[in-house]
Amino acid sequence: MSWIHKLYDTYENCKNEVGVAGTDEKKTPLLPIAHSTQNAQIEIIINGDGNFLSARALNKNETVTIIPVTEDSAARGNGNYPHPLCDKLQYVAGDYIRYVEKKNGQEFYNKYIEQLESWCNSSYCNRKVNAVLSYLKTKTLISDLIGQKIISSDDKGLLSKGVKMGASDQSDAFIRFRVENSDLDSAIWLDKQVYESYINYYLSIQREVDLCYVKGQAIPCSDKHPAKVRNTGDKSKLISANDTEGFTYRGRFVDRTQVVRVGYETTQKAHNALRWLIDKQGYKNGDQVVIAWGTENQVLPQIMDDTQDSMFGEEEIPTVSTEKEFAKRLNKAIAGYGCDLDTKAEIVIMGVDAATIGRLSITYYRELDGWDFLKRIERWHGTCIWKHSYKKVSDGLDEKGKPKSKYITFIGSPSPRDITFGAYGDKVSDKLKKATVERLLPCIIDGAKLPYDLVNSSVNRVSNPLSMEHWEWEKALTITCALIRKYRYDKPGKLREEWDMSLDERQKNRSYIFGRLLAIAQQIEEKALYYAGEKRATNAERLMHQFKIHPYRTWGIITDKLRPYMVRLGTKVTNLTELMTKVNAMLPYEEFTRQQKLEDSYILGYYCQREVFIEEKKQRIEESQKKKLEKINEGENEHE
Repeated sequence: MSWIHKLYDTYENCKNEVGVAGTDEKKTPLLPIAHSTQNAQIEIIINGDGNFLSARALNKNETVTIIPVTEDSAARGNGNYPHPLCDKLQYVAGDYIRYVEKKNGQEFYNKYIEQLESWCNSSYCNRKVNAVLSYLKTKTLISDLIGQKIISSDDKGLLSKGVKMGASDQSDAFIRFRVENSDLDSAIWLDKQVYESYINYYLSIQREVDLCYVKGQAIPCSDKHPAKVRNTGDKSKLISANDTEGFTYRGRFVDRTQVVRVGYETTQKAHNALRWLIDKQGYKNGDQVVIAWGTENQVLPQIMDDTQDSMFGEEEIPTVSTEKEFAKRLNKAIAGYGCDLDTKAEIVIMGVDAATIGRLSITYYRELDGWDFLKRIERWHGTCIWKHSYKKVSDGLDEKGKPKSKYITFIGSPSPRDITFGAYGDKVSDKLKKATVERLLPCIIDGAKLPYDLVNSSVNRVSNPLSMEHWEWEKALTITCALIRKYRYDKPGKLREEWDMSLDERQKNRSYIFGRLLAIAQQIEEKALYYAGEKRATNAERLMHQFKIHPYRTWGIITDKLRPYMVRLGTKVTNLTELMTKVNAMLPYEEFTRQQKLEDSYILGYYCQREVFIEEKKQRIEESQKKKLEKINEGENEHE
């Protein structure tokens, strides 16, 4: 029960966040106990005496409403279990049965009013809640809504069928209330005094006392634990025991109380804390959720983001990025997080997923102290790195006031989502995405080795560039380089290999040298195609996969196809042909002709040699632009 204890501690440490919506209205605040969230479609405005003032339909971005709940109403299915205050029309509208064909709905309203009266008649009553009760007893809610043209009726005077309010039919619309009085905030669903009123009332009527396995105290316990952990529509539960006729207890326990008992207040606080943390900073991959948090709400690097988002955030990206500069930035970022975290800080990493609709499982769980957590994150972001250019960030507004974006270059590790893209592409199934994230979590947190099938899958995809669009291949290429570097760095003991992102001209690795040769051949043919005004894939790109499997044989095919281009270009490619000869000579004849496929390091050689050509082209363009600017300035000076 360690996970629930840590969540309970987190709630206790963050009590000042309870009910605080924050700047983003779509985010669920830390909920008070005995409360949940519901998407409302209609807002009723009354005065302090319970007189109707007006009503309005809610926009989709303001529907999330905090409501008080009972254990039964929070888990209700088709039974008659009304929420204590805000609920659907059939519960809160006393005139509901006059506007629908079914005539057996009065018991829903009666039970709702009975429950609300019990609250109002207790010593914990609240004047706003009393105002709502007074209004609802008039039994005019639906007629008021029709008069305000919020909902519509047909020729028979019944509620029109098929009219939608959000995703629900208007007859199932959820109602919330606003009480206008001298208070600055009339929204009853945001009133902390209403929260406290209901919590005190509901705890006062709890009767079943038992030993809470989390707190170790005899307190009121719960059999129905909260749902809606991952989102407002989530029906899966972390703790449930409703299979009394199946195989759940057979041969082990007589009843569910012998399995585990958790206090009502304990489970409410723990689940509300988890829901809040997931909505605030959780990584969501379909139904899968991964969350890392400090029990005192410390600021943490997000473990499922790439280095730029996780470690540096909105920090300005330097114009020059090298491995040395990156290491300094990373150390600085780690030191910054370390100001809030020490060895006493409690950090929890938790992954949850649902195999079925009703059951939510904890798929990954770790508890770490602050510095241990930071050291593990630093190791991941300091070893699984390469230079990437696929990231898109906001770039202010354009002339029309619309948001615009730009691509940036950064050094760092790719995110698990991007690693999945590199290994399998963007059309991979949700099941494989989840499985990949689960396999990468131990690599990030526990320092486990990268699964080589992930590395190999990325290498095979990159070795077939014609199967992807150019931008997709470029992204997969740098991600693959990061994975290769990480895998080779994590080899044990003396087998560890450290590879640079820049070209290593002294590297004697057979596969690396063959990769360099492939990049040179591609550069020669690209130059020939440029001068000929043609635009197509080079033979190096077309034969890349074959080159990986049969390098010696395929290299002969590539060089045969290159000869006409080299003859045509003559001195224009002299430097490239000399470079190709020089690199070729680095391999002994036996190594060059050996019938063995290339290792993954050929991708590193290919990338580094290709990057040299790209940087040289950028320098030529910059120098050309500089000369043009100098000529323009000279002409302006002569004119003056």
